[in-house]
Amino acid sequence: MRTGLLVAALAAFVFALVAVPHAKSAGPPLRDFEAYYAAGATARYHGDPYSRDIWRSERLVPGVVRSRDELLPFVGPPYGLPLWSALATRTFRGASIAWAIVLGLSFATLTLGSLALATGRIPVRAAIATIFFAAAFAPITGGIALGQVALVSCAAIVAVPFALRPRRTLAAVLAVLVAGLQPNLAIVLAVRASDARARVALVSAALVALLGSIIELGGPREIAHYALVLRDHAAAERFIAIQTTPGAVAFALGAPAMLANALALGLAAFVVVTLAVQCLRARHDPDARLLLACAAVPLALPFAHGQEYAIAFAPAIVTLVRARGAAWVWAACAALTLGIDWLGLAQHPHDTLGPVALALAGACALAALASERLAWRHAIPFALVGIVAAVHRLAAAHPLPVWPDALPFGFHVADTLPAAVLWNAEQVASGLAARDPVWGTLRALDLIACAVLWIVASRTLARARTRANAS
Repeated sequence: MRTGLLVAALAAFVFALVAVPHAKSAGPPLRDFEAYYAAGATARYHGDPYSRDIWRSERLVPGVVRSRDELLPFVGPPYGLPLWSALATRTFRGASIAWAIVLGLSFATLTLGSLALATGRIPVRAAIATIFFAAAFAPITGGIALGQVALVSCAAIVAVPFALRPRRTLAAVLAVLVAGLQPNLAIVLAVRASDARARVALVSAALVALLGSIIELGGPREIAHYALVLRDHAAAERFIAIQTTPGAVAFALGAPAMLANALALGLAAFVVVTLAVQCLRARHDPDARLLLACAAVPLALPFAHGQEYAIAFAPAIVTLVRARGAAWVWAACAALTLGIDWLGLAQHPHDTLGPVALALAGACALAALASERLAWRHAIPFALVGIVAAVHRLAAAHPLPVWPDALPFGFHVADTLPAAVLWNAEQVASGLAARDPVWGTLRALDLIACAVLWIVASRTLARARTRANAS
């Protein structure tokens, strides 16, 4: 039965990949990698990668339209610039290939590492099911397609517990630094601070990152300037359609900006306090606390794109392997919901069969991954396949533009305006700043799924329950 489910998952995945025509966006491959590569090139000639200087490098990347402003800003931590500068010594094609290898290794680390956290080993059939589910998990596949560093950060977060176990402090410090390349995700590692060895690794990595950033920026005063860059960029994107945050969703659903910000701040405070309580209680071991933080953090982030929801993959896998009965059903439905590119249904309104096939592949993989004997309840997540088809019809009536394809020909703003202002102008000109309740509803599904996963994981990963399941 499980073998048949894996075969069905593979067939559905191949159908989605090969048999279904997909709309192709213009521009270079690994589109977000363009910003990392250009930031490294800009830093090499002593320009400011956080300013409009970066466009001088981006416009030379093959596939970028030079006749208009389509700057893709860089806001990564300064200590990562030596990595991007090293990649920028190669041609963009060569650097893209090298980065694609890194992404492939990150995919393997995230998938197999998540399974190892759940079982302490990597059974072959469970590994195949986990890989198939990851291949249908939109935040992961989207991150790979865009060349997003978020996937690398998530893989490093999963690697941290393994680096700490054999007391290899240097490896743990390196893993924390790699995770910190996407700081809004690496924040989850703070829940491990109660462990002495983890605390040493976190503090050491923070000091290295701070010193490296000061050196790269040219002095401690520039750290304040970098903080202003982050503030301005967050403000430029706060309510645009590709922000999958509570504030952006509330705004899209009709809440005034001030109320949306207040709701987001209140939810973030609730998440932080609840996680703190969970960490202080003895119900969860250190690894479980990290997994709970990974499930909950999207509910508290002020800045998050869909690819950053890959952070929820590890807690989803561990919970699915350990859950039984109704808890498995809730966890599977939440995991499959997180794996569906709901906003992509509006971005690609003519791609009907692809999302349905991927949802089917994900549902088959989840059923094959179940640790208990298969029963009728393991078929419940398959209902989401039909829901995807129904929601696609609604989303197709509210098509979402794709940046930069939707930018007007010859789009240009004054050269004196900063990068954050230009980026916001690009979003407005592309139509991504429009306020559409359907777009908000699609993103809300991911937030709801994270909340459900967090609740189920809190019960399933508790020490007493874990021992009971193991027995």
